[in-house]
Amino acid sequence: MRNRDKWIAIAFLIFIFTLPLVTVVRNFMPQPEKQLTDEEKAILENNGTSAGVNAPDESETQTGDVVPEAVVNEPLFTKLQNGINNFTDNLFLRTKLISFNTDLTALLTGGTYIESTQVLMGKNNMLFYKTEFDGHPPIWDYMGIDHFSDEQLEMIAANLVATKAHLESKGIDFYVMCMPNKEIVYEENMPDTIARVSEVSRGEQLAEYMEENTDLVFVYPKNILIEKKKEAQLYYLTDTHCNQKGSFVAMQELFKSAYGTYSELDDVSFTADITDYVGDLAYLAGLADKFNIDTVYSFQKESADSKQYNDQVLLFVGDSFGGFLSTVCKGYYKEVYWEHPDQFEYGMYEEYDPDVVILERAERYCDRLGDPILINKYQ
Repeated sequence: MRNRDKWIAIAFLIFIFTLPLVTVVRNFMPQPEKQLTDEEKAILENNGTSAGVNAPDESETQTGDVVPEAVVNEPLFTKLQNGINNFTDNLFLRTKLISFNTDLTALLTGGTYIESTQVLMGKNNMLFYKTEFDGHPPIWDYMGIDHFSDEQLEMIAANLVATKAHLESKGIDFYVMCMPNKEIVYEENMPDTIARVSEVSRGEQLAEYMEENTDLVFVYPKNILIEKKKEAQLYYLTDTHCNQKGSFVAMQELFKSAYGTYSELDDVSFTADITDYVGDLAYLAGLADKFNIDTVYSFQKESADSKQYNDQVLLFVGDSFGGFLSTVCKGYYKEVYWEHPDQFEYGMYEEYDPDVVILERAERYCDRLGDPILINKYQ
């Protein structure tokens, strides 16, 4: 018995020390980049996941060898923390270990729980984003905690009102969207263990403030998405984003507010291009090989109601939700251009010469609607 325990302990120590050693060796060796298929690239581009991925870093010049001063002057603790994070992200067998841990946890809990710092297992195979390091934590919004202060609401409203005035002076119409977190739309699939203090999230709080204090077209399509989810799956099971059916519903809500026109899901056509899609949450949780359960729908712009057509150029400035939202818009505008807010430059007004600008932020980023990105170069 003692010998068996000793050999188990030795094997465990070898395993523990081998992982970091192999990781160090691998980090000094050139690693081939994973090549995505054309199909995978198209999906990532369309849903916004790859927005800005290939954009040059602000620190790069023509030679690409200049390091930002902020990085040079980082505290030692920050540098150490970043180094540790980078090491663990590249740990040898990391993905397989995550997958093993996920399998073991699912077995022990009957498939009701997964061990992940970023992903929450919901009901009916629906995954939710629970990170606290990517915008405002979606779980906090679901719980109804950490609301905007009056000063924050005033700041966001002032920026959007100023943006509207500036764009209207250039002959450009301006509309704003805030896309609800999946937790808000599919609350019935959230675990019962997470209590709600209030059902008012920051997105809803902001929408109510805008309606009461501004004349902006500000669309937070929570209610219509909850209503229409009875007709179709509007958000992916394994991804943070809505699919193109959800995007269609959201855009129709904006069209109703901006133009007084509206179409139902049954009025248009979608094709099911992929039936085993794996979303970003499944990859984060190490479940890619088990949660390839989503369907990718593509909106057929030819099916759009011609009465809703606008002979205008649209500049859609939106985050990762903007890929599908702007794709739907292609059935309703003469030309559509999508730019991520982080990549937007003031010169794009001259480049695209838009008649309409739609600014969109996901609910977890809705505080960033207070950033004057559309007028900062002007001011």
